[in-house]
Amino acid sequence: MSAPLLDVQAVDAGYGHVGVLRGVSLQVEKGAIVALVGANGAGKSTLLKTISGVLRPTAGRIVFDGAEISGLAPHRIVDAGLMHVAEGRRLFRSQSVRDNLELGLYGGRLDAAAEARRYEFVYELFPMLRERPDHRAGVLSGGQQQMLAIAQALMREPRLLMLDEPSLGLAPVIVDQVIGAIERLRAEGVTILLVEQMVDRALDIADRAYVFQNGVVIGHGAPADIRGGDLIRRAYLGAAG
Repeated sequence: MSAPLLDVQAVDAGYGHVGVLRGVSLQVEKGAIVALVGANGAGKSTLLKTISGVLRPTAGRIVFDGAEISGLAPHRIVDAGLMHVAEGRRLFRSQSVRDNLELGLYGGRLDAAAEARRYEFVYELFPMLRERPDHRAGVLSGGQQQMLAIAQALMREPRLLMLDEPSLGLAPVIVDQVIGAIERLRAEGVTILLVEQMVDRALDIADRAYVFQNGVVIGHGAPADIRGGDLIRRAYLGAAG
């Protein structure tokens, strides 16, 4: 059996003296969608920040494609092929759609043909970006901004894409479009680690799920098994198990 693309081993992390994650371990296989589910404040976003280097783990190891990345600077983790689309659609709002996509290429070394292929890929995935290249990111709708944020990360052609609450605040029809794009990315070979409050939608598309409660993984498995057990009830209602 091949090694996982991402292997998080007994990680502790938090903010200053406030611990959040306690002994978190998980694995993400190449080409899979892995969902992290649990109530607000359970530690899911903290884990993504720790993997991407925004936070430094205080214990444990994070291994990406066979190399330890625990505590590396964020730009080095990006260079390794891991991109994090944070909650809140953090774009350059005064810049155009095209400028935001170009900024996604920053630090890469691509020839003109390779750059053109990257643009074509994201334009085909999100056609509205092709239609609005000169629009400022700040005037786009929430759904359009989310598509642009994902597209910006895809310009680096990541091997692992981490998405934090991609459906947050979006209308149902836009959620459908974003979820469809995530499924398309998996079909294209992109590995995805997904934090999503819409539990049913996350389990619909995930290959595996981890359930968080109070900074701890309380269970994991195939989506059907997660649905069939009591882990979701425990995670959201705090019931003992």
